[in-house]
Amino acid sequence: MSGYAAALASLSDAQLGCLLRSRPDLLTPASHAGGREGSRPWGAGGAAEHAGGRSEAVHGGPAEAKAEPPPASFAELASRAGSPASLGAALRSLDLAALQLAELLALVGLPTTVEALAAAAGPGLSPERLHQGLAALSKLGLALPAEDGSIAGPRGLHAPFGNPGRLGPSVAELAKVGVAREQLDRIAAHLGLLIDRPARKVDLVAAVGAALADRALVARLLAEAGEPARALLDQALTAPGPLTILGVGDGRFARNPDAEPATWLLDHGLLLPTTYSRFVVPREAAIGLRGGLVFPEWPAAPTPRLLDPVPDASDRARAAALRLVVAAEGVLTRLDRDPLPLTQAGTVAVRDLRRLARELSLADDELAFLIDLLAEAELLAVGGPWDQRTLALRPEADAWLAGSRACRWADLAVAWRNRDLAFEDHLLPRHEPPVPGAERARPLGGHRLAATRDRRRSLLAALTRLPAPAEARVPRPVDNQNAPPSELDRLNSGGPPTGPGVATAGPGIAAVDTDDLAALLAWQEPLTWPGFAPEHTPVGAAFAARAVAVRTPPQRLIATVLAVADLAELLGLAVRADGPAGRIAAGPAAAAWAAGAGAEELAEQLQVDGALPQGSTRFLVAGDLTVVAPDGLAPHVESRLRYLADREPGSGSVWRLHEPSLRRAFDHGLGADDVLGFLREHSSTPLPQALEYLVDDAARRHGRLRVGDAATYLRGDPAQVAQVVRSAAGRKLGLRELAPGVAVTVATQRQLIAVLRKLGEAPLAEEPDGTARLESPKAVRHARPLPAQLRPHPAPRAAAGAADPAELVARLRSSGEEAAHGG
Repeated sequence: MSGYAAALASLSDAQLGCLLRSRPDLLTPASHAGGREGSRPWGAGGAAEHAGGRSEAVHGGPAEAKAEPPPASFAELASRAGSPASLGAALRSLDLAALQLAELLALVGLPTTVEALAAAAGPGLSPERLHQGLAALSKLGLALPAEDGSIAGPRGLHAPFGNPGRLGPSVAELAKVGVAREQLDRIAAHLGLLIDRPARKVDLVAAVGAALADRALVARLLAEAGEPARALLDQALTAPGPLTILGVGDGRFARNPDAEPATWLLDHGLLLPTTYSRFVVPREAAIGLRGGLVFPEWPAAPTPRLLDPVPDASDRARAAALRLVVAAEGVLTRLDRDPLPLTQAGTVAVRDLRRLARELSLADDELAFLIDLLAEAELLAVGGPWDQRTLALRPEADAWLAGSRACRWADLAVAWRNRDLAFEDHLLPRHEPPVPGAERARPLGGHRLAATRDRRRSLLAALTRLPAPAEARVPRPVDNQNAPPSELDRLNSGGPPTGPGVATAGPGIAAVDTDDLAALLAWQEPLTWPGFAPEHTPVGAAFAARAVAVRTPPQRLIATVLAVADLAELLGLAVRADGPAGRIAAGPAAAAWAAGAGAEELAEQLQVDGALPQGSTRFLVAGDLTVVAPDGLAPHVESRLRYLADREPGSGSVWRLHEPSLRRAFDHGLGADDVLGFLREHSSTPLPQALEYLVDDAARRHGRLRVGDAATYLRGDPAQVAQVVRSAAGRKLGLRELAPGVAVTVATQRQLIAVLRKLGEAPLAEEPDGTARLESPKAVRHARPLPAQLRPHPAPRAAAGAADPAELVARLRSSGEEAAHGG
């Protein structure tokens, strides 16, 4: 073995096991799909610049693939670890400084030495920080320093960055495609280079490249350049690719305003052609413009201001969890026998969403999130004929409703952690101005993005790592070579600190404001959070924008952090004070949630300081014929109450008993005794006499008129039938009286019943044999598989077939010994 594979083999068992645990994709069977998922680079710029939407392309959804077993040799391990997809996954776990060091390594090239890397980094990176960065890269196998000062690593480290450092092609590369010898000779003359003439092209390339890398020379050229030339150079530095400039050396477009400054830049080597009319800044000039260094600035970690803990954090978290669970119960109860019709696009109509949100006392965007969450938790599903798609309960919902409220909450919290649906899209419009022409996120119409899982995890993990204000301290440095594996794992995984003087998440945990939290998240995982593409900046300062961005987070980043924090607060995993932009802290169950705890452990953590109240089976019947349940109702009681009463708009705990709701109960086959018996059984107060009168009167009037198929006939009390026939509605329906108490019409049974109810009657449908046709619908369950766009994608950590790190290390050592023995 040689190169990267040999460097991996030279690691100790503890170091190799730590590497495998830090990169779980190396433990799972390899998947080879036609599209090479995850192999696409982050674009033309540096990785830190593409920390927003472009980096998310690496998080593509699952593809049809053929699985292969985990690596069986160090050569195979090196190949897997050096693939673009695996490298991209590893880079996503780096903080901003380590990511920039990895980008510099990709430019310097591997293998290299610590001395060469330090020289390329410049004085802005101290030896201590260089050592810390190399330790982080070594833990992931991206750079493996040896005792002699050499650094080994994957040769393809540049692939995930696309164009590391955003430097562009070198003078030598451009000379092969678009720069003639005469043009190089003219540049050398303008730069005042002393070269024997006639000079060979290769000598001119070397001389011009060396001169453009001289920061003093480049500074002199910038001083001589006019303002139009400087502006054009700034545009070329920040452009994602070559600039198209017409009129350079061509009389047809000589009046183009950019032609003259472009000609000046071309004559001095600050712009070089790639093809006709397309120009770039050569790599050497870009480095010279940055002061002779690829990265003039090395950002430092932000220090968030620790604020006072949120008061009553545990109570706030339990109240939020209870509110969410009660709303989820309300949605399932509402859809139990009455599925929600969907639009042709497969989403919930705005009108239906608003009506249901008012019934449950939720905001529209909160209900949209809840519907998506219930679908991802496999409690709701889409079904029915293709032209009449509806949203209804899955069979699993019955068992979920039978469990305790703490367990129901935990199931929803686990679904939010493990699913890759971009839930936060529903709440983003709260915090950023809408994009013109962009459609708002709709329930069941969201997009999937693996980065959303990382955002939720990193936000709550960052909150749980905050110490109590009086106990804040900086953990001591850990020796990467001699520390035990458990300590290495804790230090490098970003997990919660342990040991004396460091608090865990709880009621006394410190809080931070949103800006500090956004800056901290952008530092810890810059490829996970959006908004770090630098805007157009002055010449030579484009890459300083990264450090500036950490100090002043962009609006897109702030909006995304606020949207994710909103959802965490809705779930009771985070608590807030002083408004949405005020203090935020971790909830009691946040640490267990971020650590990947199961539903049972999460339910226990939520109830550390008090149990989550269960739905009550008791309610109060007021004199105004309203039913009040301050603590919510158990699902089986609420589902029965729905047929007797209508929920008051804007209140999730108040129902109203009136004649239309009682008529609905009688239509379902209940009698007056059944209704009054149910109310007496669950009411904590005696029933008002007015309610008993109302129930008896509604029962007496119910069914006095009967509707059947003739086309449609109407029979009942002769006086009432005659009155209906002579009414305007009866004449419109074409009712004809055949005998006292019997009339017929060509309208359908449904139409006639609707008209009679508008007239204030309580008709009863009947079968052809004269028996009553009850309108009690059956519970609807959609048990068929979810459509592909609604099928949840589990988190990578839950992938089946993952090998044990210790066993894999043993197999690798055994295969290495067999190969050496065979050799």
